[in-house]
Amino acid sequence: MKLARNILLVDDEAQWLRTLSITLMRLVPEASIDTCVDSRQVANRMMARDYALVLLDLTMPFHSGEQLLAQIRQQYPNTRVLIVSGVNEVDTAVRCIRSGAYDYFIKTGDVDELALSVRRALEVVGLERSYEQIKARFLSRTLSQPQAFSHILTCEPAMLDRLRYLEALAQSPEPVLLKGEAGVGKGQFAAALQQLINPEQQLTSVTLAGLSVERFEALLYGQVASANGDSAKPGLLHQARGGVLYLQRVGELCLEAQAKLLELLQQEHYFPLGAARPQPLRCRLVFSAQLNLLELQQQGRFRADLLYRLRGHRLTVPPLRQRTLDLPILIGAFIEEAAQQMARPAPLQSPELAQRLSQYAFPGNLAELRGMVFDAVSRSDEQRLNEAPFIEAMNDHHSDAPQPTIQFGQQLPSLAELGQALVEEAMSRTAHNQTAAAKLLGISQSALSRRLAKTE
Repeated sequence: MKLARNILLVDDEAQWLRTLSITLMRLVPEASIDTCVDSRQVANRMMARDYALVLLDLTMPFHSGEQLLAQIRQQYPNTRVLIVSGVNEVDTAVRCIRSGAYDYFIKTGDVDELALSVRRALEVVGLERSYEQIKARFLSRTLSQPQAFSHILTCEPAMLDRLRYLEALAQSPEPVLLKGEAGVGKGQFAAALQQLINPEQQLTSVTLAGLSVERFEALLYGQVASANGDSAKPGLLHQARGGVLYLQRVGELCLEAQAKLLELLQQEHYFPLGAARPQPLRCRLVFSAQLNLLELQQQGRFRADLLYRLRGHRLTVPPLRQRTLDLPILIGAFIEEAAQQMARPAPLQSPELAQRLSQYAFPGNLAELRGMVFDAVSRSDEQRLNEAPFIEAMNDHHSDAPQPTIQFGQQLPSLAELGQALVEEAMSRTAHNQTAAAKLLGISQSALSRRLAKTE
C-alpha cells in the first residue's frame, strides 16, 4: 500500500543519526525510515522517493537545516519537516516554525514526545493527501480502476458517486467505516477496496459481534511460539498484511475490546500474545456497522473516542429501495447465477417486473432480492420467470405492516360528523383537488361535489 509513512532523517552526527533511527523504528514501527549524513544529498533523496516527513538538524556543513527547510517547503509542500537540533534558542525555534517547520525539538535522551509528534505529522500528511485524491477523483467523474468494481452492479448516480469516493480514499491510511442496513452489500465495498489496494490477495474478514476481549486479541493479534511448546498462530492482522481486514458489526463489540481496538488505531502497532516486540499495522482496516453508533455512544454502549477515530472516512451504502434503476440488472444477474447453479436455462424476466418491485420496500435488501429470484427460477419454465415469489413477498410484507387505526374520544361522533371530517381531511391532503380527494375516499367526483355543495 502506498501510505504516507516514509521518513528521512538528516544529521551530520552519524552516531546520533543511528540512535534516532533505531529508536523511531521501535516507537513508530509502521514507518519506513531512511537516513542521510550529508546535507548535499538531500535534494537527490527527495527526488528519488516520496517522503511524508523529514527530520532535520540545524547545524550541518554545506547546507544548514534552515536552508534545507526553506527548499523542502517550497519544492515539496506536502512534506512535513521537524527540526531536531542541539540549538536551544527560542528565537531560532520561532524562526523555524514561521518558516514552515511542523515542530521543533531539542536533542535529548527522551524521544517519546518526538515519536508522538512524528506519528501526528504522518497522520496529518496522510489526511491531506487523501483529501487531494478525493477532490481530484470527484472532479474527474470517472473511475481509473473500474475492474475493481466489476462485482458491484449499478447505474444509480448516487452509487457511482460512492464508488468514486471509495477509489479516491484507497491510498489513505485512515480506517473506513461502512454504514447501512443489513443486506445492502457493505461487504462488496470492502472487497472492492481490497481489489484497489492489492488485487492478488483475498479479503480477510471477521465479525466482531459478541467477541470477548480475550477472543478479540487472540483472533486479531495471534500469538508467538512459547517455551512450553505452544506453536505460533498468526492473527488476522498478520494474515491481512498488504491488504484489507474487514471488521464487521463493530457496534456490537464489548467495551473492553473497544478499548483494545482504539489502542490499535492510535498506536498503529500491536503485540501478539507472548511477544516482547510490537508488530506494525500493515493492513487497511475497514469497519461496518448496522446499528447507529452515535445512539450507542449516547447510551454508553460505544466509546466516544473510538467513534471519533472511525469518523475519518465514512461511506453509507444505500438500501435497495433507493436503487430502483438497478433492479433490472440485479434481477438479471441473480437469474444467471441461479440458472447456473441449478444447471438449467435462464428464464426471461418481464419488462414490468422491475417497475412493480420499485414500489416494494425490500427490508432484506440485496439478500432478499437474491432469495426471491432463486425461488422464482426454481419455479419457472424455460421461457419466462415465474413471478409468484415476488407477489407473495410483497403481499406478506403488506399484511405484516401495522394497519392504521382511528382513535375516538369518550364521546363518539355521529356518522354525519365522521363523514364530514373524512371529506375535509381528503381535501386537505390533496390541496383541494376534488378528483384526487374522491379517489382517496373511494367515491366518484360527482358524489364528492354533492357532499361539498351541501356544506356550503
